Amino acid sequence: MTNPPTTARPGRGRPVAFTADARTVFLDAVAAGAKLHEAAQKAGVSRNVPAQHAKDDVAFRAALDQARATGRAIRAQSMPHGESRYNHGGCRCTVCCSKATAARTARRREAAEPEEEAAQPIPLTGRTPGSSPSFLLARAS
Repeated sequence: MTNPPTTARPGRGRPVAFTADARTVFLDAVAAGAKLHEAAQKAGVSRNVPAQHAKDDVAFRAALDQARATGRAIRAQSMPHGESRYNHGGCRCTVCCSKATAARTARRREAAEPEEEAAQPIPLTGRTPGSSPSFLLARAS
């Protein structure tokens, strides 16, 4: 496929929304750690526009892949140490290990506590106090 034109002929079709400046703003935002829809909002385009351009433009696709890798690394570094970073980020520092162990121990302790007694089912044998005769007739039929 050919690259879309950066300028449109006056009076013909829709104007180009994803200009070179918008692409630069989008790629810079992604490389700074913004998610794709946030970066598209900063560039002033729909979140689908950059994805469509990535399909059509190989150079833009390569630049987007590079920006995504850079942004992913920045987001991983800015994640605070704790159970989430231990589980999702693979961090095994002493802070993350101790917080994950404490949280896991608390969940196991909570799961081991006995539950309150469940409501007992109403016995169907014989007549219970306060039951109507229609209940017994329905049971007998």
